[in-house]
Amino acid sequence: MPDSVPTKRVFLLAEQLRSKVPGGIGTHTESLLKAISHVGDEYPSLDLEVIVSRGDNVAVLDKIGLPIRKLVLSHQLATGLAEMKIPYFGFESGVYHSFSIQVPPVLSVRQKAVVTVHDIAFISNPQFYTARGIYWHKKQLEYLSKGNQTVVSVSEKTRTDLIQYGISPNRIEVIESGADHLDWPDFEECRKILSKQGVQERFIISVSTIEPRKNLPGLIAGYKRAVESFSDLPELVVVGPEGWGTGLDPSENVHLLGPVPGPVLSALYRKAEMLVYVPFEEGFGLPVVEAMSVGLPVVSSDVPAASGCTELADPRNESSISQAIIRVLKDGELKKQLVSKGLKRAAQLTWMNSARKHLELWDRLQ
Repeated sequence: MPDSVPTKRVFLLAEQLRSKVPGGIGTHTESLLKAISHVGDEYPSLDLEVIVSRGDNVAVLDKIGLPIRKLVLSHQLATGLAEMKIPYFGFESGVYHSFSIQVPPVLSVRQKAVVTVHDIAFISNPQFYTARGIYWHKKQLEYLSKGNQTVVSVSEKTRTDLIQYGISPNRIEVIESGADHLDWPDFEECRKILSKQGVQERFIISVSTIEPRKNLPGLIAGYKRAVESFSDLPELVVVGPEGWGTGLDPSENVHLLGPVPGPVLSALYRKAEMLVYVPFEEGFGLPVVEAMSVGLPVVSSDVPAASGCTELADPRNESSISQAIIRVLKDGELKKQLVSKGLKRAAQLTWMNSARKHLELWDRLQ
């Protein structure tokens, strides 16, 4: 039987990987593309190509394992052209899938656009965004609401939010993120970093970009309240890059590690006693399932990734955060249940499964 000849081009728009702070969307995009590179051959009729603007983040792209087209445009210019709906990709027929809410500027009827939406918190909680950020995100959502693009939502919550905004349910596919992307742990480098920062043997971890929506001041306030009533509380280690807004200052028993390499993050999860992650709103919440995947109990706000497998805390209530931390530390049976539930939840979330669902979606688009 002759080899199948590719009949449909699929362009994977990974512009988030060029962002100064790629964040959770960057992790989602990189992990998904790597998985697609492993299972893409299952759909021989699809001809896959990643498209990014020019930039210096070569190491990430080298790990993806798919053909990559690097545009001569800068990230800033590509984003600006997309905002003005200028078709800088040209008019080649095929599927154009953007893994962030930036709508692909395609105009030909032979070009099918797909957009992954992680959340629309800029509508429900605009106070956590810059004026420019609100304008840009609303403009993209307006393009979606008036267009006919296929929309991939990372959770049922985001799907519900999009429907309430007026996007037809028939246009939305829910494909959750995976949880099996953590690097092999580098315990030696992790030990060096913790020692340099003066972190003791026992610690609680929180992982996120430092920006208002992540509620890190509220987390730290809840942690300090817990210290007042639980003298043996482990130290708090906050991991993640600065995004925007007011930064954090280190204080007694609170250590700010900033961004760390993937193998170090993996080791930190395995050495920590729990993850505390209490953002005001999330479309999914990758750190929650990252922690679950290595058997770490989690205290979280009611983010979609939690799915009944974490000890919930009200992100707007310092006492609620404090009490949830203390419950998990004191109650061995509760901790055991959270670990068991979390491992089962994480086992269901694989990037290979997510990749196959994306490939099936692209294959059936006409």
